[in-house]
Parts: sequence; structure tokens; C-alpha cells
Amino acid sequence: MIRGMYTAASGMLVQAQRTDIISNNLANVDTVGYHRQAGHVRAFPDMLLSRMDGGGRSPVGSLGTGAVVDGGRHSFKPGRLHETGNDLDFALLDFGFFAVAHPEGTRYTQDGRFSLNESGWLVTQNGYRVLGERGPIHLEPGAMEVNSRGEIYVDGRFQDRFLVVEFNDRDGLRRLGENLYQAQPEAGDPFRFNTVVAQGVVESSNVNVIREMVNMIEVHRAYEANQKVIQAHDETLGKAVNEIVG
Repeated sequence: MIRGMYTAASGMLVQAQRTDIISNNLANVDTVGYHRQAGHVRAFPDMLLSRMDGGGRSPVGSLGTGAVVDGGRHSFKPGRLHETGNDLDFALLDFGFFAVAHPEGTRYTQDGRFSLNESGWLVTQNGYRVLGERGPIHLEPGAMEVNSRGEIYVDGRFQDRFLVVEFNDRDGLRRLGENLYQAQPEAGDPFRFNTVVAQGVVESSNVNVIREMVNMIEVHRAYEANQKVIQAHDETLGKAVNEIVG
């Protein structure tokens, strides 16, 4: 009986964490380059139940002991493209990530809303320098044009090429703040990836609002179901203490 309460309580905790994840997805529905996240639910090990029969034991079956959210998984399905007309906005039309120089090491993003700082460095929305194949990208004054290969020209003069990379296992990327990802060892070493770079375009979030709202309703119903299980166990336990024992 107590085990049933613990199992239902773990289910409530799982649904509460899923609610947080869905809420975060909905909050970032308008965030450029944001990728939908889903919680990875893992079951606790099952317990084998046995029946005592004349001094012996015969197996009855297995019993689940609850679940837990074991990290999150990102959906890297491309979002819709939105034309901005800004020469410093970029989108990758296939797979791949822009590389960014971060104080704690190279980070990766698909948020291509860049700008030029006062010193002529191409930077992200948070001021981190965008990397090219020659290092951080520094541009001379003039009209900038970027072709589909990611090659950057200013007044017709070649400056650099965006360093676009990909990974063998995207599940090895850990989401950080500021729309950045950090590569974990399981992601493998980043390798240069040839993709189409579009200028004057950004990739919208891949969050589907209707889908997330349906998921939210499902989560709330599962939470309420586990809550009722706990209430039923509590009432049964109360009767056992007050009526049977008494």
C-alpha cells in the first residue's frame, strides 16, 4: 500500500517536471533558433513479486516502482524561415550550427541574428564573437554580401567564411542559456559541414503551440490520475489503521 503511494507520487513528480518543460517551450515560441525540448522519462527497475505457498515461493510477476525524468531531449527539426531583410541576419537551410567564441570555450547556435560591434567584430545578440574558418570574423567597412556557401564579401573583397559545424550525435549537445549549446564528449568532435547559408533570413522556433497545449492537457490529466491514486491509498490506509487494527 505504501509502495503504491510512492509510485503514484513519483508519477506526479514526473508530470510536474514535464509541465515545466512544456511551459518553457511555450515561453520560447517566438525565440529565433529555439529547439523544442521533451523530457526523457525512465522507469525505475521492476520488482519481482512472489507468492508464499507451503513454505515455497512461486513467482507472480513484476511490479513497477515508479518513474523519473532522466534529462531532456531536443528536437532539431528545422523551424520556419522568416525573411527580415537585415544583411546581418542568417539562417542555415539544412543541418549545422554556427560556431561562437565564448569565454568558456567554443559554443554553438542556430540563432543567426548577428551584428557588428564598434570594433568591427561580428557578434551574437549577447556580444560573443562569431567564428569563421580564420577565427573570429572581423569585417571592413562597406557593403557586406554572403553567398550560399557562407563566404563573406565586403565591397566585393573576400573576408572569411562562416565556420559551420555538425556533430555525429546531436543528443550530446547540452543546452545553455542565451540560445547556445555546449558539446559534450558523447556528441563527438565537431566537423565542418557544408550547408546553404541564407542572408536576410532567420529560422523561427520549431515549437508547435497546438501540440504543446495538447501535451499540457495530457500532463494535467496524468497528474490528477496519480493524485487520485494517492487519495485512494490514503483512505484505504486510514481504514486499515482505524477499523481493522482497532
